[in-house]
Amino acid sequence: MIGLSVLTAVALASPDAVCAAPDGYQSMAVTRGHLNAGEAFQAPFGGDCFLGLTPKAFGWVVEIRERGRQENLARLTPPWHFTPNPRYLEGWHFRNAENTAPNDGSVNAPQELREFYFSPEVGRTLHYEGSATSAGVVDDVRSFGRGELTLAEYRLTPFVEGERASFVEILFKACLVWRVSGTI
Repeated sequence: MIGLSVLTAVALASPDAVCAAPDGYQSMAVTRGHLNAGEAFQAPFGGDCFLGLTPKAFGWVVEIRERGRQENLARLTPPWHFTPNPRYLEGWHFRNAENTAPNDGSVNAPQELREFYFSPEVGRTLHYEGSATSAGVVDDVRSFGRGELTLAEYRLTPFVEGERASFVEILFKACLVWRVSGTI
């Protein structure tokens, strides 16, 4: 089993030309992050929050957390059914259905660019209600904050027909943009 370690951003800049915030918003860029399988990542932002990549089977899950809360403030990022959620970075997303070649379209999954949304109101006034979750809830989350995580490079486990590929390592960058307010 690979040990768990927490890494922080190699370089942070806020704001920059690649990760600019419109009026009334702030931004933070993670210009270079590197993880090996099983490692975790955290980059603080906005006072009491952090962007995290938490290890899971086959890769990582993208999280936005606020100090003192267990809630993933990005968990209301759609889609919730049928297509893998962009917050989940899993190696098999980049392979074909048989795991014998790169993804040729036979696996419907997000690729290198992962977009997600977050708000401190998730779990407070904004809740997931299955198929009854309204577009308005998603719009409220999106209007507070958004993030983009881009995989610049990655290495996967070897091709083995019938198995799911996992990440061995990733090199990534990220951009967070959030509304200026008394919260977060």
